[in-house]
Amino acid sequence: MIMSAPSPSETVLVVDDAPASLGMLTDALEEAGYTVLVAQDGRKALDIASRVTPTAILMDAIMPELDGFETSKRIKRLDALRDVPVVFMTGLSQTEHIVRGLESGGVDYVTKPVDPEELIARLRVHISNARSSHSAHVALDASGRFLISVDLSGAICWATPQAMVLIDGGSHHEPDYVGQLPAEAVEWLRSYLLNVGKAANNDSNVVADMAGLSLRFSYAGQISSGEHLLRVAEMVDGNPTDLLRKSFDLTEREAEVLVWIAHGKSNKEIAAILEMSPRTVNKHLDRIFGKLGVENRTSAAVVSLKKILER
Repeated sequence: MIMSAPSPSETVLVVDDAPASLGMLTDALEEAGYTVLVAQDGRKALDIASRVTPTAILMDAIMPELDGFETSKRIKRLDALRDVPVVFMTGLSQTEHIVRGLESGGVDYVTKPVDPEELIARLRVHISNARSSHSAHVALDASGRFLISVDLSGAICWATPQAMVLIDGGSHHEPDYVGQLPAEAVEWLRSYLLNVGKAANNDSNVVADMAGLSLRFSYAGQISSGEHLLRVAEMVDGNPTDLLRKSFDLTEREAEVLVWIAHGKSNKEIAAILEMSPRTVNKHLDRIFGKLGVENRTSAAVVSLKKILER
């Protein structure tokens, strides 16, 4: 992928308590075409970032008082800064520190002494990814779907307005509110990603309690580096999808298709709702008809509605 030179409006905030390191990074970044802001501690970084939204942040992990890990966590709680990539710089290379940096919202981790050329190359990639992620968020916000994005620590990075109603539990938090997935959902997500593509893959969804509701989370894909997209649905007593799945030995996806058939939706509408192609809907229907012992969608709708009304 060819990266274009940065525009003058691209600003990098460098946070480091070592003046020599600040000077070296400032020179390298300015030579590469970036506008540079500097902060020698976490609190100053938060103050600057709250007034001027940077394009990216280079963060020293170990600083007095407020360290880089906690500073990054606070930055990611601010709505305007959630999509800003944070790259950690530190002399620490132990696995636990790398994991801590990523769980604090970092997208990358480089050890000192920093190679300026390599760092700038990484920075350009992360800035490009962040732009793509932001564009995806805007598009999904307008989609009317129940979707959230999370990192591997379970922190909710973003949610569509529809999903926020569920995960917020009616608490009406401020826009910079960042929720946390239930522990069992975090464990499921990590296990699912670890086993993607394997024959013995884990379940593609999990049910967990959150904000006083029983919610089902299912994996929808990776939206950017370290950020994963999940579908969210409220589970209610006698959930029709689960009822049909158990009653007719359907897969989760087949049951979802059948529910929408019962609602009178066309294949094209079902494809849009479930984010699959109409051809895939047809394939599911062929298997559904066989399992229900029917020959057409009208009969399938009648059989499924009868089962749902028996609850």
